Amino acid sequence: PRRGGGAGGGGEPVAMPRSVPVLPAVLPATDDLVELGRGVGVLQRFIDPKTQSSEGVREMLMYGLKGIAAYTDHSLVNHREDPAIYAFLRKALAFLATPSDDLNQGLGLCLEAGKANVNAMALLYDSHATSLGVPSPTQVSLKPRPGKCILVSGHDLIVLEALLKKTQPLGIDVYTHGEMLPAHGYPGLRQYSNLAGHFGGAWMRQSVEFPHFPGAILVTTNCLTEPHDTYDDRLFTAGAVGWTNVPHIGNDLTDIDFDPVIATATRARGFVEQDVAFGHPDPVGQARRPEALTVGFGHEAILGAAGTILDEIKKGTISRFYVVGGCDGFEGQRSYYTDLVANLPPTSVVLTLGCGKYRVNHLDLGTVGETGIPRILDLGQCNDAFSAVQVAVALAKALDCQVSDLPLSIVLSWFEQKAIAVLLSCLHLGLKPIHIGPALPAFVTPQVLDVLVQDYGLVPIGDPVQDAKTMAAALPTPPLCPRSP
Repeated sequence: PRRGGGAGGGGEPVAMPRSVPVLPAVLPATDDLVELGRGVGVLQRFIDPKTQSSEGVREMLMYGLKGIAAYTDHSLVNHREDPAIYAFLRKALAFLATPSDDLNQGLGLCLEAGKANVNAMALLYDSHATSLGVPSPTQVSLKPRPGKCILVSGHDLIVLEALLKKTQPLGIDVYTHGEMLPAHGYPGLRQYSNLAGHFGGAWMRQSVEFPHFPGAILVTTNCLTEPHDTYDDRLFTAGAVGWTNVPHIGNDLTDIDFDPVIATATRARGFVEQDVAFGHPDPVGQARRPEALTVGFGHEAILGAAGTILDEIKKGTISRFYVVGGCDGFEGQRSYYTDLVANLPPTSVVLTLGCGKYRVNHLDLGTVGETGIPRILDLGQCNDAFSAVQVAVALAKALDCQVSDLPLSIVLSWFEQKAIAVLLSCLHLGLKPIHIGPALPAFVTPQVLDVLVQDYGLVPIGDPVQDAKTMAAALPTPPLCPRSP
């Protein structure tokens, strides 16, 4: 781990593959480094058709390990650790550091990684719930209010709490961005009167949204894009993220110094009375934006209404659940997720999470019958896939069936390592079918895809309208809770 000890150190040294070259004492120029990379990089390992699939599985495992490490690091910021996670990381890294073309062993470790990631997500959820309270449904304003302001993007809720505590006496408002939107669902964060609202959409829109924010900007953890000169003089980083010439204010709560961020916010214009709406372009090109979003539907909130939900299933007002979310990105194909949800039957319930939620959380699908429960439920950050798992397990128990038999479709959007870690967790838990897009990861070869499709129910996404029909027509085995006559 980046900070602290736990069970992360020690152990026997691992032999490195013989193919890794010894770097010179003085590194060569950039062009020469690029040429060196071609000989040892990922693509070089895909040249031999005989080992393409095993190398692809090893790459999938590496992505999964990076996602597990990221979630585990978030917990470590709040002084929470699980030695069993570190032990698995060492085991998997030892496998990756030893040449092997054993496809089955690689797939087995990928499933183990899925299990380890469930534990990592559970650890992080417990860290947040214990420190900040159990999430509960609440509306989040998407409009500015007059005053000096700071925007926080990234993932770290513990750092956000420290900033709120520091700035509340100063009268400086704090807005969330990207995957910080779920922060508003935590009672321990809502108690701060200066948690003003949410600004913007997903991580990749920083260059078109940050210029319109009239205050300081703090990015915590990953998902920082190359800063633009329209706001780089107001930008700061903290935790496991950084950029050349961007001030880094510290790595954790023991050394983070918010004073430069506060000073910049104080000098900046801030929002004024004339600002009745945010000036950034709409995240999905809507002519009209909602004035608020509802967040905070963690598994406790959903399971607290389990009796009502089961009744609605029996009545037929809920026919199927859809988990739609993951990582968002620039690609135009990602409109698939918006189109898919817009074409689902009116008896659908969508559970969304991660920054992929910005493709669907503006849609109005109404409520479930007369219950007042929205048909789109925001579970939280990408690590809150743990809540989706808890909901699935509880529903399966209530309906006396296996998780794989639930009226449930999973539709993931992937971009980076955390989404792959969540995918591996779904495979480990036997959740199927799993629809993934907007394109398959490059390390999924045809042979590996055949295994994932046949044995684990992985399905590449296709046409959103047809996929919506196919998912809606799918029946659990055996059929559950038939509609009342």
